[in-house]
Amino acid sequence: LSNSYSDGEAAIQAVLAGNDLICTWEYEEQFQSVYAAVIEGEISIEQINASVLRILHWKQKLGLLDDVL
Repeated sequence: LSNSYSDGEAAIQAVLAGNDLICTWEYEEQFQSVYAAVIEGEISIEQINASVLRILHWKQKLGLLDDVL
C-alpha cells in the first residue's frame, strides 16, 4: 500500500473496502484523512456508524464493556 497510496489515502481506501478498524502508527494523519472524507461525502456517516456498532457489539460479546456500562 505504501508504494501506491499516502498514509491518509490508504486509510480512506481501507474504510471504503469495509474495514472497521485500522491498525496504524500514523493515527493523526489517517484520522484527519478519514474525517475529511466523511465531511466531503466520500465515506458515508452511515458506514462509520455501522462500523462503530459492529465494534461495540464485538466488545460487548468479549465482556470489554462490562465495567463501562
